Amino acid sequence: MKRLLFLLVLFAGCNGITIDMGTLNTLQSIPNQDYDYPDYKIEKPTVNLETVFREHNWLGPQGEGSCVHATLVSLYNWEGQFEMADYWKAHYADGEFASTLADKMNKIGVRYAYTTNENNISFLEWACDTRRGCGVAVHNRAHMVMLIHLDTEYACILDNNHPENFKWMPREEFIADWISSGSWAVSPVYTPPPPLPFD
Repeated sequence: MKRLLFLLVLFAGCNGITIDMGTLNTLQSIPNQDYDYPDYKIEKPTVNLETVFREHNWLGPQGEGSCVHATLVSLYNWEGQFEMADYWKAHYADGEFASTLADKMNKIGVRYAYTTNENNISFLEWACDTRRGCGVAVHNRAHMVMLIHLDTEYACILDNNHPENFKWMPREEFIADWISSGSWAVSPVYTPPPPLPFD
């Protein structure tokens, strides 16, 4: 070990130096411990946003609902982007389309992923599996809500018109509504919080 430390000190700051590790490779490896973890429940919904961070829909200056923007504010809050959430609410309102939303996000450098008109169910699964969630168009493109859970049986949404409650529905019912609404989904790509621990 002294030989290794001496060589590290001797060549500190030098580039392209190969250090002789000597007998270091003869050290005993530390054995892996096998742990018997208890069974745990998967958090449901996957995106379990606290009530205080759920944004209500609001009327914009043109008298239109701001459901797309309210959904994005909630998504930013979920991923810890609180300054962006405040900025977004202060600067954007009224109705929105996929192309114009992408322009706005590109202009201010938001990292995001989206899909539209492709019936890309794997995007929804990715958004929920990575615990990011996503905004999704529903009701024949008349509304956007936040998809916060999707498994093999159920979907769960957070509707910004009534954000106090989660709305659970059969997976196929949700997907049919989303596809008939142009299959638009959008998600900021930052870091969501870890799952809650379960006993």
